Amino acid sequence: MVKTYERLNEKVYSEKLDNGLRVILIPKPGFNRAFVCFATKYGSLDNRFVPRDEREYVDMPLGIAHFLEHKMFDLPSGDDASTLFARYGLDSNASTNYTMTAYLFSGTANISAGINLLLDFVQDPFFTDESVKKEQGIIIQELKMYLDDPNDALHLGLMQNLFQQYPLRYDVGGTVDSIMKITKEHLYKCYRTFYHPSNMDLIIVGDPDSIFANQNNSVESVFNLVRTNQAGKKFPLAMDIKKNFHVEDGKAYRSTGFSKMDIMMPKAAVGLKLPYEQYGENAALTTELKLRVLIEAVLGPTSDAFQEMLDLELINGNLYYDVFIDGFCGYVKLQANTHKPRQFIAYVKEKLLALNKIEIEEELFERFKKSVLGSFLKSLNNPDYVGFSYLECLYKQSDLFATIEAFTSLRREELLPVRKYFVPEALSDYTILPKKFAANY
Repeated sequence: MVKTYERLNEKVYSEKLDNGLRVILIPKPGFNRAFVCFATKYGSLDNRFVPRDEREYVDMPLGIAHFLEHKMFDLPSGDDASTLFARYGLDSNASTNYTMTAYLFSGTANISAGINLLLDFVQDPFFTDESVKKEQGIIIQELKMYLDDPNDALHLGLMQNLFQQYPLRYDVGGTVDSIMKITKEHLYKCYRTFYHPSNMDLIIVGDPDSIFANQNNSVESVFNLVRTNQAGKKFPLAMDIKKNFHVEDGKAYRSTGFSKMDIMMPKAAVGLKLPYEQYGENAALTTELKLRVLIEAVLGPTSDAFQEMLDLELINGNLYYDVFIDGFCGYVKLQANTHKPRQFIAYVKEKLLALNKIEIEEELFERFKKSVLGSFLKSLNNPDYVGFSYLECLYKQSDLFATIEAFTSLRREELLPVRKYFVPEALSDYTILPKKFAANY
């Protein structure tokens, strides 16, 4: 199947193999570097599910998807998969987020060899009791390092204020206690359930003529390579994966919170909880983009409010914001370094609540829409961004290119539906204070 996106000058070739694996090729003619990602629709949100060949729901330890990602690089031969990629001159990595686990590599040569290696090591798990115990120590040190980072602590504190039980309140890596509960049996159970080809995608972004220089039809050669690799392997029948998580309303769990760390200047964040919704096709990404337009218009770097925050010394330089929807729930987050955390929080909350009734002038709307759109379009020249983001959107029932194309025609009145999110009960804040700061700041 081929999809053409004329406005963006992009094409996407895709095919679902007999074993259920979806293979996606996004050609980038003239690019020397290629990006390849093998991903499963399994992330830190998926802690409660019915395992393969079982009937009852089980609760897995927090952070197990990330733990499994780490362990996949251990090969039966004793080698580490990343070492084998390096021998081909390829840069390899892996990533776990809320909705997916991805194994990836990039390079300018030996791409076909890298594809075979990627498929082979991810589809051949090898765990031992000894290696699991060793990995527990490594990941616990990693977690402690994150907890010592003020920005990570700020984010986690805000998420725990916004969500009471929904998994967004937990770090993707889990907790020290949860990591110590993970066993080899847990890993195999998760692997057999979520790493079936029917729950996975392989995406290749690059110039197929560069990858297969001696082939008449380089696009078909890419698919033939994957078909041949998969034909030599046996897999159980595909299954419908039953997952379950706590559904929450749009009210923030706690309205405020703070902690102290060894820092020089306070860090403050304001969060807006987005309630559980049944998002239709492309709706999750479209909603994210609409929210970004509103935030850019009211608090972005070219807004009057941003300059006022500088004048009032409410922020020390920059205001960072993020909009995230996992396909079910989400949040808006704004944070800054500030000597006046209370005043900063009050100011940002006031501006966010004003979005409930805001009417943006047409000229301003077009300017901020172009600002949001421009950052996306600029990134389309980065194969890594295109491949990873395409899969992330796919797992939120969104087509990256189709949504961006539709966004170019977005009308001002289409922002009206997202104004409903900006209500007082959805807001929360969290602050990281220097240890010497007054307790009541």
